[in-house]
Amino acid sequence: MGRFESIERFDIPADRRPVRSLLRSLIAAAVVILNSVFAGGCSPFSVADFDRPTVELLSITPLTGAPMEARFRVRLRIVNPNDLALTISGMAYDISVRERKLFSGVSNQTLELAPYSEITADLEVAAGVLNSLAFLRDLMRDPPSGGLPYRLDAKLSLKGLARSIRVSREAYIDFDPTPRAT
Repeated sequence: MGRFESIERFDIPADRRPVRSLLRSLIAAAVVILNSVFAGGCSPFSVADFDRPTVELLSITPLTGAPMEARFRVRLRIVNPNDLALTISGMAYDISVRERKLFSGVSNQTLELAPYSEITADLEVAAGVLNSLAFLRDLMRDPPSGGLPYRLDAKLSLKGLARSIRVSREAYIDFDPTPRAT
């Protein structure tokens, strides 16, 4: 006798039968959804060799802004190292210089990345004047020797996923105009 056949033996009042039918439908739907999630579905995280996209800071250009806020245009390079297309439906990003968060911004700009491709994105960031002044004061007290360390943190929302991907990149802003030998 099957699992559900044993339920049929009990005398269920006629007004409760639709509830039982609805419960069976919900359980069946939950099983199908869980199977598709765990079996892979269309999530890029189900691919065994999925690599996080990389984000690189290319430039920061000043814009006109409000009196207590400086605005900048940031150019980022985003690289998709995977064999599937990615659609970024939004992002939040922070840029810290010498471990001090100076710039932050958000964008709901949709970015399409073909498999194994890269794009550049121009986005706006804000820098609070008071935090920037404190940073400049620290910079004058202790000038950089060789380069200025920065960290870019970005949260990328990929279309079709319930969660976001967080990526970080640390590098140096090099003030030396002479090219380095490699």
